[in-house]
Amino acid sequence: MYNIITRGDFDGLACSVLLTEVEQIAKIRFAHPRDVQERTIEVTSQDIIVNLPYDQNCAMWFDHHISESERGPKPKMFKGKYGQAPSCARLVHDYYNKPEWKTKYAELMEAVDKIDSARLDLNDILRPDGWVKLAATVDPRSGFTPSYDYFLNLLDGIKETSLADILQSDDVRDRVREYFRRQEEFKKELLDNSTLYGKVVVTDFRRKISEPLGSRFLIYSLFPSANVALRLFDTPDKKAVVIAAGHSILNRTCKVDLGNLLAEYGGGGHAGAGSCAVPIDSVDDAVADITNRLT
Repeated sequence: MYNIITRGDFDGLACSVLLTEVEQIAKIRFAHPRDVQERTIEVTSQDIIVNLPYDQNCAMWFDHHISESERGPKPKMFKGKYGQAPSCARLVHDYYNKPEWKTKYAELMEAVDKIDSARLDLNDILRPDGWVKLAATVDPRSGFTPSYDYFLNLLDGIKETSLADILQSDDVRDRVREYFRRQEEFKKELLDNSTLYGKVVVTDFRRKISEPLGSRFLIYSLFPSANVALRLFDTPDKKAVVIAAGHSILNRTCKVDLGNLLAEYGGGGHAGAGSCAVPIDSVDDAVADITNRLT
């Protein structure tokens, strides 16, 4: 019997769908990469770590964040799969290589690969539909960290019914309405707190009572000339500032590997997106350096 430790997002959901098909899972826990890096979450030999940094105590590990290869030595042999892939779910899918999944979960896998690698267009940002709409309701980076019950309901729904039926459920419809309501508020906050430096748009949400939240891709529709975005916000304890960075999905001309760049500041991620937490007294220098290197 295993537990899953994963992010409470669409990729984590898809990974959990697959893993509960093949392993006996007692519980699913949500975690942020910092929880694993800083050992604030207990990891045991009964835990499967999914889409998060490696911990030597885990039973299995699946991850596709390339910056992990720079973080420190990993065992040459471990149970699970690590490597470059459009989603972590794709690694889980390929590791178990279940022939029936190629039919049963073909649409899910196509969707999670598209969404997690941000192969989206302007219509997906402004008028999400289908799997993209469902994924928006479980996107912690947009302020929609799912409740445990909501996550499990979606997990069961994906395994047992159609996407159309899931989208018509009361819980999902309520979350979709809330998503679009927040988008209008978020648009104003982005415009009021963002500055364009060449092709880098910096959104400063520091010292906000609460961080304004909405689609992390909305900024690219508002600043189409930018090819990379930085967003600054306080950590919950107000002792550090998170710098989140992402390549524009509408202006794909930035060539800097963001995961490796932010790994220099103790963070990480993919080539196209990443984050780090920097002490308050050094964050301005860090932002200036990162912005300069991106421009």
